[in-house]
Amino acid sequence: MSPDVESQSSGARSRSRCLDTFLTVSVIALFVMFIFALAVALPFAINIGSEMSALKTRDAEGQKNALGMDAPEAAYKMQNFAYLRATNSELTKGVMDWESILYGKGQSIGSMYSYDKNQRVLNVNKAGSYFMYVQLTFSCTHICPSGQFTTSIYNRDDKKQLTCTVSLPETPGMNGSAPVSRTCWHVITLPDQQSRLIAKTEFSKQTLNHWKLELNDSGFGIFLVDGAA
Repeated sequence: MSPDVESQSSGARSRSRCLDTFLTVSVIALFVMFIFALAVALPFAINIGSEMSALKTRDAEGQKNALGMDAPEAAYKMQNFAYLRATNSELTKGVMDWESILYGKGQSIGSMYSYDKNQRVLNVNKAGSYFMYVQLTFSCTHICPSGQFTTSIYNRDDKKQLTCTVSLPETPGMNGSAPVSRTCWHVITLPDQQSRLIAKTEFSKQTLNHWKLELNDSGFGIFLVDGAA
């Protein structure tokens, strides 16, 4: 009996080690895949946002659009994507204003989204995992104090989904001062078919006089990465 028991015990330990190894390798593989997906998604999202911010109205029929895709392909991609540009260059606390921009024959908001200008809320009409980013660019118009400017994206339960903080240096004047820019991103899960996102701002100081937001280089983008049609 003793040899059988030892053999069974040894076999159990071997299976346990194999299971541990399998689980470890699986976790590492998932992590690598996740990092790879983000590495691919981030340049894609920022590239689309940059293209849109400079895009003018154009007829997409029979020609390539600014993203280098034919019109039907662009329409397919854009249904899962939304891009909103900042509308107020003055740095104020509270809910942030956005606007869609012209894109081909439509707007820079796909069919899965809608933007409520009155409530300043982006409605997301499909559950899933989303890649979301905020790009903020500031310039100094005179003598500017140092400080921090923070934009946070909240869901309908008033929980933060993304926070982007930009450190603004003390600047003696506009001559020779370079713009200050930062892009922040995150992957979030929206479990509900109807979700709402809203952006709010705050400062580290009471005011940030003479700093302004560069509208063409400041925006909010989001696209579906899991569950796309």
